Parts: sequence; structure tokens; C-alpha cells
Amino acid sequence: MEREKTEQAYDLAYKYEKEWRVCSQCTIKSLFDVYEIDNKDIFRALSGFGGGGATQGDGMCGAYVAGMIFLGLKLGRDISDIGADSNDPRGFKKNKALTILLKKLRDKFINEYTSIICHQIHRKLYGRPFYLLDSQELEKFDLAGGHDWGCTSVCGNAAKWTVEIYEEFLKNE
Repeated sequence: MEREKTEQAYDLAYKYEKEWRVCSQCTIKSLFDVYEIDNKDIFRALSGFGGGGATQGDGMCGAYVAGMIFLGLKLGRDISDIGADSNDPRGFKKNKALTILLKKLRDKFINEYTSIICHQIHRKLYGRPFYLLDSQELEKFDLAGGHDWGCTSVCGNAAKWTVEIYEEFLKNE
């Protein structure tokens, strides 16, 4: 079942990025589809994280951010975990457990792409970064495989890795 979920997450994220663009939204949508989640607010909020944030390339990869958001949604602390008693360790412990899982996702990105930063991932995949708000740069990006094999596979991997990490956590819980 886990393998089926990871494959489905990869395939959907790849497909959505190829067809619709905005890596952060395509990745979270694939995760939402796999786990049958309907959260329009998170989907909408992630619209600004594509292309390294505001499509500038100098921020975190949107697919990576989507994986972090998904894990936080499923396993992060709730507002009620931050109670009136600031010495109550329960909220902190829950956040610490999430941080360990987020580091696993980060490590997978570093191992595969050497970075979590959009332009650095571009360098790894295409040999150079692209400024995607410029129409000529976007055309070069697409000619280099940006939406054929490049960022599509980054979205796929981010979704797949997020499912692997989440399912491993559930198994060991």
C-alpha cells in the first residue's frame, strides 16, 4: 500500500507540474489527492511559493515547501498545544518530532539536488538558473526540460519522499 501511495504521489505531482505549473501547489495537490484531503486554504496559500517564492528563484523550492507544509498539517502542533502554561512540554515535544521528519525531507533534497534553494536545484538539473518571470528565460527553461523532466521530477520526488517519511512515521508510531 505504501509503495502504491508513493508512486501515486510521484505520478500526480509530475503530471500536475507538467500541465499546470506552480510546483508548490502541484506537489501539495498530489499529496492531498493521495490522502483524500480537501484544504483549499493551504492550496491557495501555496500559490506564492512557486519558483523559489514569488518566482524569484532565490528561496526554497516550492515542492520542498509543500512537503514541509503537508507534514506540518498532519503532524505539527496545534494552536491548542501552546497553552496558558508556558512550561507545558507537550507542544514543544510535538514540534520536535516534526522537526526530525522535516530534516529527513531536507536531507533527501540535499542528497539528490545538493540544495533546497530553487536556483541551486536549477544549477544541478540544467547547469544554470532561470529567471522564470522573464518570458525569454521561461522559454529557455522549458527548452531545457523544465516542464518535461526537470522540475516535474523534483515535484514528483518531493511528493514521493513526503509520503515515505509520513508512512514510516505512522508505522513506527
